[in-house]
Amino acid sequence: ASRLQGQVNGSLSLNDDDTQYYGTYVLEDAERYTMARLEQRTASLTTRLDFTVSPTLSIQFYGQPFVTTGEYSDVREVVRPRASRYEDRFAAFATTDPGGFDYKQFRSNTVLRWEYRPGSTLFLVWAQGRTSDDTFRDFDLRRSVRTLFERHPDNTLLVKASYWFNP
Repeated sequence: ASRLQGQVNGSLSLNDDDTQYYGTYVLEDAERYTMARLEQRTASLTTRLDFTVSPTLSIQFYGQPFVTTGEYSDVREVVRPRASRYEDRFAAFATTDPGGFDYKQFRSNTVLRWEYRPGSTLFLVWAQGRTSDDTFRDFDLRRSVRTLFERHPDNTLLVKASYWFNP
């Protein structure tokens, strides 16, 4: 059991922000700064595994899927930012569909470390990434994870060798 170590951490975040910056618009030769209400949901699962095969050979894995969705509503223009009453700071701002986002990402690294002679090491690293940016807006974790893993991954393979010269 001491040769294998693992850690799994899950996270679920619910964010309801009434003063999310929305955008800057130029209307009638003046810049208009807008705020909106943002309802955002975020989930992630971080996994780490370390396995020591022998004193000279080990494997490490790190992986994290990440999903966040958000929907904007109640877009307002900032008209009096220092007004004492909160309601007096904003005025209605016309927009047809405020929009939202549905962003998903998976990152992983797997490292094989082999000390082929004392002080000399060979590393073999495999990194994988997947990203998906959709327009769904509603938080559906099952659909988001399925969609993310249907994406073609970006794979990177690295090899690093070091040799210790012993006089």
